[in-house]
Amino acid sequence: MASCRKVALVKGENRYSNTYNALNLIKPDLEKLKNAKKILIKPNLTASSNEYANTNARTIEAVIDFINENFHGKEISVFEGSGSAYYEHITTRDVFEKFGYAELEKKYKNVRVEAIEDFSEYAPLEINSIAGKETVNIVKHLSDFDYRVSVAIPKTHNYAIATFGIKNMAGLIRQQDKSLMHGLRTPSAPNAKTIFTYVPTSAISWMRRRMPGLVNLLFKNSMSYLKATKVIHHNIAAMAKMTWPDLVVLDGLYCMDGNGPVDGFPVKMDFAIASADALKADCLGARIIGLNPDNIGYLHYLSKENLGDMSLEGLVGSKIEDVRKKFKMHPTYPIQKRWNEL
Repeated sequence: MASCRKVALVKGENRYSNTYNALNLIKPDLEKLKNAKKILIKPNLTASSNEYANTNARTIEAVIDFINENFHGKEISVFEGSGSAYYEHITTRDVFEKFGYAELEKKYKNVRVEAIEDFSEYAPLEINSIAGKETVNIVKHLSDFDYRVSVAIPKTHNYAIATFGIKNMAGLIRQQDKSLMHGLRTPSAPNAKTIFTYVPTSAISWMRRRMPGLVNLLFKNSMSYLKATKVIHHNIAAMAKMTWPDLVVLDGLYCMDGNGPVDGFPVKMDFAIASADALKADCLGARIIGLNPDNIGYLHYLSKENLGDMSLEGLVGSKIEDVRKKFKMHPTYPIQKRWNEL
């Protein structure tokens, strides 16, 4: 554990300068970038239409410019697998086009924009469902990079309370396996009864965007959902060990509360966070939106395994009090927060 690493918090109304300045404040912690040749930048493009659910391309430009201006000669890949794209029968490249990511290759000679659908080799990862063990597959292309940057947005979540930079790496899971992380899909135990026994995953995805109140009501009354809110934290922690980012950048110009991570409401917050300690960055993000990071299961588990530092030691830049706001949680939060009781 590197408890001496800094975590930068920058307050401002420009997402590009917020991001760049936050990275500049932790530059002494980015020594590993000097010897890295291939850099992965992982945005969060989970939504097919809601711009406030997705990492803004301007934030990615700030990260690229910082790397190019301070650590020359790197090959950079902006790589993503959009979950909403899969369920809406489009591709991640369609999402790239819609949100301005395709232009990055034209602007930067050393940048490639890559979609998970372009790759066919995966490494298995055993996870849990409410009925037993399952397997998800993580794209092997991940091993081609010697430095990983997760660029995400602080958001509420419909299973895991909140999502930041560490959980963002779930976009590297094979498209058809992503829903397994939530524990309610049980292909290895087809007779196990869950809400998806009666309503297909694709239908739930469609309903969540059009009638979230009904979906939340269904889940609030589902015993299997209650169990899944425990399972997911273990699964994220297991995934994180394979996908751990070397650097987390959180763009908090707009965050998301309520029905996150896709259908919530944008909350103007005007900040950016950066740290080479992924756990420290995520825990700061949690505090800023009014949560105790130790009450988020996967952050708690990762801390117990000494994979990072939950403390505020090394905070540089702005003060938490300058930006902190108590968020409206997901409607199922009263169930989600019981992850440690079940």
